[in-house]
Amino acid sequence: MGELEIIKLNTGERTIFQTDGSVIKDQVPPPKIEWCDRCQSFKEAEFGRYDKVMGSNELFYCLACK
Repeated sequence: MGELEIIKLNTGERTIFQTDGSVIKDQVPPPKIEWCDRCQSFKEAEFGRYDKVMGSNELFYCLACK
């Protein structure tokens, strides 16, 4: 078994539940995620690409899909 890490995307509050039962709470820069229109899952927005549809950024492709 491993750890469980939860990050609130709007505030950056992180809670880590460790295998020994202890809980660690801290603050991290919130990750920027976006929905990938090709693989249909949330992925980190860094290094991704937006495609224009009729002049506006409407489709996002993650690093693996672009």
